[in-house]
Amino acid sequence: MAVTFKQGDMFAEPADAIVNTVNCVGVMGKGVALEFKRRWPGNFDEYKRLCDRKILRPGKVFVYQNTDMLDQDNWKFLVNFPTKDHWRGKSQIGFIDKGLDDFLAQVAKLGIRSVVLPPLGCGNGGLEWKEVKPLLVRKLSPVDGVEFLVFEPSEKGKASGSVNMEMNFERAVLIKSFGDLTDYFGGSLTRIVMQKIVYFLQAMGVDYRMAFARNEFGPYSDDLRTVFSAMEKKNVLKGFSSDTRETTVVPEAYKLADEFLQGDERHRAEEVIKRASLLFEGYESPYGMELLSSVHFLADHEKISDVDGIQKALSGWNPQKGEKFSSDIIGIAYSRLREDRMIH
Repeated sequence: MAVTFKQGDMFAEPADAIVNTVNCVGVMGKGVALEFKRRWPGNFDEYKRLCDRKILRPGKVFVYQNTDMLDQDNWKFLVNFPTKDHWRGKSQIGFIDKGLDDFLAQVAKLGIRSVVLPPLGCGNGGLEWKEVKPLLVRKLSPVDGVEFLVFEPSEKGKASGSVNMEMNFERAVLIKSFGDLTDYFGGSLTRIVMQKIVYFLQAMGVDYRMAFARNEFGPYSDDLRTVFSAMEKKNVLKGFSSDTRETTVVPEAYKLADEFLQGDERHRAEEVIKRASLLFEGYESPYGMELLSSVHFLADHEKISDVDGIQKALSGWNPQKGEKFSSDIIGIAYSRLREDRMIH
């Protein structure tokens, strides 16, 4: 049977199997992968377990047998196809080449007759469609008895209007930070997390000239909330004023920020974002970011230099903080901040 290419919603196409591109560290944070996580949590749990055990590697696919009755005999098999090792990295054409061999072996073994695929490794993966498409044609066309429907990259990732913001170093770092760190926080950023990211970027030397003060969920800048709202109106952010308040960076804005950063400024930006990503590991939630930023605020701004003093100050900040942050987790957060040279 032929290989067919089209654009549109791959989840609207019935088939025996549907393919999801994944990394090998257990994160489904954007695009098709995030939709897979939402639709089929059992698949995600098993995928993450394989990643945690270092079993899932590029070149091998993981096929999950879907038993969800709501799918009405569609998508009996969910194919998790690694196109990159770590989510921070880019997809590699070699991983796709080898992965297709294993994928086709699984198709034959399981008797799969129809498959829906995304543009493997393109979009967030960074590969060019003009490089991936010929590989798919070469690998899939000779297969008899199986219908392959491949969804090509579309224009949907572009902003609905032009980005209306003049770029400078500080804005470019903020936009690129939000874009690069989104996967850490499940594919979108809450308002609390956005505030805390900027709080720490400023603590790392990026001068946003924002005054942060005690607030219910940690250090907070009301001026920053106004900035985020303006960035949404200028088509840089989307979702900030939505009912869910789950915010993402508009792809075109990310591209402009990334292209703006050149030379020494690019090196500085990458170092800051890398430092932030390492600091946030293990704290990738509103709860974690509230804890980390509150401890830092008390140690750095209010000069409280011991864990017992910080715990007392948190209890005095508001009763909820005293109840939800134990001395043990405060101590761990304090140690992380010291190790990462955020406090002395």
